[in-house]
Amino acid sequence: MRAHIAILVTSVFAVLACADAGATLGGAPSDFGSATARARQLSASAPGAAAVPYTITETTLDSGTVVREYAGPGGQVFAVSWNGPFLPDLRTLLGERFARLQAAAGDKKRGRGPVQVNDADLVIESGGHMRAWSGRAWLPSALPAGVGAEVIQ
Repeated sequence: MRAHIAILVTSVFAVLACADAGATLGGAPSDFGSATARARQLSASAPGAAAVPYTITETTLDSGTVVREYAGPGGQVFAVSWNGPFLPDLRTLLGERFARLQAAAGDKKRGRGPVQVNDADLVIESGGHMRAWSGRAWLPSALPAGVGAEVIQ
């Protein structure tokens, strides 16, 4: 029974990964490859900081899901977040780190509830239900100086 639940959870992540998201955590910002995706770029800074230590690129995918990429001064994506009716393509969004999310989903006892990875080098929080998915992932060591996980929404 546990194997069936693990396969189901993994399948849900794979099947619901229908939106075209091209960002990769730890890589360069993406263009999302969708002609109808709407993107806006925001400058942000940590409270009390004089300089702008990161940018946020927010894209609404064709599915209605909003994906945000947080990039540091060097252009590397240090965090991503998603919120909407469908999961974005988490395999693409997380890149090589997707396998760690799959492993965490497979380790869940009941196959329900949020999936989390909380390691020194990677944090992933993903959960929701049909038509209401959200999550975020970040590289703690890549967070710009003065920026905490609370800014990743």
